[in-house]
Amino acid sequence: MVDRARRLAAQWLLPWRCTLCGAAGLPGLDLCAACHADLPWNVSACPGCAQPMPPGAADWRCGRCLAHPPAWDGAFSALRYALPVDALIQQLKFQGRLARARLLGDLMATALAASRRTPWPEALIPVPLHPARLRARGFNQARELALHLTPLPGLRLRDDLARRTRATPPQVGLTAAARARNLRGAFAVDGAPPDHVALIDDVLTTGGTLTALSLALRAAGASRIEVWTVARSAPDPQETR
Repeated sequence: MVDRARRLAAQWLLPWRCTLCGAAGLPGLDLCAACHADLPWNVSACPGCAQPMPPGAADWRCGRCLAHPPAWDGAFSALRYALPVDALIQQLKFQGRLARARLLGDLMATALAASRRTPWPEALIPVPLHPARLRARGFNQARELALHLTPLPGLRLRDDLARRTRATPPQVGLTAAARARNLRGAFAVDGAPPDHVALIDDVLTTGGTLTALSLALRAAGASRIEVWTVARSAPDPQETR
């Protein structure tokens, strides 16, 4: 308890410093104003899959969503998966730098609050890791991000609803079709989920993982499913969802 109190005191008493350049940070944020403004914000994006769209086209679904509607109802990604966001996410996932979850989660929360025009979901469901991977990594980056979204209106963390039942090989480098095969039957839902939920993850690429989880939640009774991620990776034009 003493060590935790000291860390919390240091967090609020020490000056905020920019993670990227070392300059004085904005109040309550590990970024300075210049670096914050220079982030690759995903300002104009498809409401179906969060793929970046030309300015002014943000209310239109992209051709991919029209041809292959996703398993969820809407998607939001605060940023594009480009420097320096990709490096921050990799530092969180693979180096265990949990302070990155606070920064990325805060950026995500701010962008959500600024853009939200529809009712908030009843529950936040972080994409679960298989127990073996959770033990190896020591934390679930999706859950760490979700913790920083709970101050938004009425949002409740529900990491008890979904679990990963099968340890799947890494998704990196797989096509969308291979990812879908890899994840078939990989999730289970315990109990009845709320009608309106948001799935939380770090990056949306082909959407294979989020599709599999969405289908499991839909079968369990969820009627509206949103996908919220920190970043949107540009999909390979040769891939299909």
